[in-house]
Amino acid sequence: MAVNAKDLSRPHVWQPSANPSSSRTLLLLHGTGADERDLLSLGRLLDPSANLLAPRGLVRAFGMNRFFMRFDDGSFDEVGIKQNADELAEFLWAASGEYGFDANNVYAVGFSNGANAAGSLLLLHPESLVGIIAFGTTKSFLKTPFGKKIPSLAGKRVWIANGAADPYSPIGKTDEMIAEFESLGAQVSLLMHSDGHVIAPSHVQQISSELA
Repeated sequence: MAVNAKDLSRPHVWQPSANPSSSRTLLLLHGTGADERDLLSLGRLLDPSANLLAPRGLVRAFGMNRFFMRFDDGSFDEVGIKQNADELAEFLWAASGEYGFDANNVYAVGFSNGANAAGSLLLLHPESLVGIIAFGTTKSFLKTPFGKKIPSLAGKRVWIANGAADPYSPIGKTDEMIAEFESLGAQVSLLMHSDGHVIAPSHVQQISSELA
């Protein structure tokens, strides 16, 4: 059967909350080479009572799953980023209808390629998310992707959790990304650890506490 990124035939995992009163859903977006099960434990650490929805990235490169391509020179496939954001927004809408979660209370949680996907989803479809939690991320677009219609991120919450020694998250690009989010009205928190392209447990604990 062909996979359609815009409906629920896309490979994904849905784990509803064990708490009937919970209305938060975490959209879990994996990094390069992983799949839809990779961030389930992270989601539970961030919010044990949330619904978890984890789709697979549908781009394949060298046998690895991705949400969009990164070229050999380090630049991103910006057309592919926009297409992925559109597909994720439609997937979220279809999933909310199928599983019955509150479409107005979704946070995207991503690592690396998935973190960039989370950020671009917020920029291009801000109505889809109330915030993002991005580990090992960087600025995706060289120029503004909005055209004349500038989005408002007022009331949106953004956590950026990077490593000081992470070659995929250079400090200058991180600063540019934060400035972009803040200029659109988002509340941004930057967390830094001293290591490389990894998720720091201390960052997970801090974000979990702030989410609660």
